[in-house]
Amino acid sequence: MSPLKIGHAARQYPEVRNIIGCVEGASYHLCRDYFSLLRRFGPMLGGSPSSDRFFDHQFQFRDFGLNRVDCLHLFNGINYSNSPWVTTYETLIPRFRHVLKNHASDTEQVRSCRKTLRAVSLLASEPCKALIALSDSARQIQGRFLEHFPEFKGTIEAKTVVLHPPQKPLVDTSEDLAFPHENNGRVTFMLVGHHFFRKGGMEVIDALAEIRQKGSKSLRLIIVSRLQPDSYASSSNEEDVKRVRSLIDKNGDWIEHHEVLTPDGVLEKMRTCDVGLLPSYAETYGYSVLEFQACGRPVITTDIRAFPEVNSNERGWLIPVNKREIWGEAYFRSDRDREALSASIRNGLLNAFEDILANTDQIRRKGERALDHILSGHSPERFGQSLEALYRRI
Repeated sequence: MSPLKIGHAARQYPEVRNIIGCVEGASYHLCRDYFSLLRRFGPMLGGSPSSDRFFDHQFQFRDFGLNRVDCLHLFNGINYSNSPWVTTYETLIPRFRHVLKNHASDTEQVRSCRKTLRAVSLLASEPCKALIALSDSARQIQGRFLEHFPEFKGTIEAKTVVLHPPQKPLVDTSEDLAFPHENNGRVTFMLVGHHFFRKGGMEVIDALAEIRQKGSKSLRLIIVSRLQPDSYASSSNEEDVKRVRSLIDKNGDWIEHHEVLTPDGVLEKMRTCDVGLLPSYAETYGYSVLEFQACGRPVITTDIRAFPEVNSNERGWLIPVNKREIWGEAYFRSDRDREALSASIRNGLLNAFEDILANTDQIRRKGERALDHILSGHSPERFGQSLEALYRRI
């Protein structure tokens, strides 16, 4: 068989994680298009980068067929040209701002938008060969959204598959696992993510500080984050950032903070911790969970969105929170919902931390199961074979 030529629209982390280089022997080509030019030159011509139109351009692609590739593979994108294409999505697609605002609450608003109708019709069209959901949660959200468009729902769902991201193991075997607490008696927890507050970072610090006040000093925390505020889920602001920075400065004896590390630096730090943390308010997937598990580290997460598909109480700790029954999104739209969610996360963390410190032997057991999960469920080889099969069908 001849080598495949795969086109992609960007070289950002999602493309690197799910598209570029995933099929052995294929060549990958960055494809420029009309909408990428609009994003680049639109502000120079008076366009507002904050406008809905500018936001939507990042999820639209039109190259008029000028990029000669066997298949175009987009991430969260819609192709407006006639070239054969597939798209991987993390929540729902089209990911237009109008859709994100109204898909769960206002059927008429969504149905009446001509741009949205056009995008959905393209998903159902013959050139679109497959939709790849990152998780079953994303597939469920897309299915609920498509109820607004019953004339296209069956066609689109028939070519939708779920492919969890690939993850290579970062240790050779479970026999190579070394946990710091087994040597120094201190359990090291680690949180990675610039959106610190959305990822439950404030609750992590508060819960660990409370445990230390109760007399348990045999713990430490590594944070890799720019500590960015989050107006989406946690409703945090610059005052919250100042509070966290002050807490970190005052507790430098047990909190280690890095604003940023290289990707390799992050993975090396993961190997120096005992337990990973991602108790998020909202998360489309949570790649760092896979990376912790690939290091043989069990992870504490909430039970929202895709987390129950990659984490469990057998190989980590799941914090139950109040959430939507169908696709697992937590409730955080109102102040009351956010307060209740924060309290659930904090209480869940307290229980998990106390359980871990009282029985540290389970860290190794769960870490070995976490590594086994990566080997069985996120094999890069099997992921590449599944992608190649999709491409070859085209």
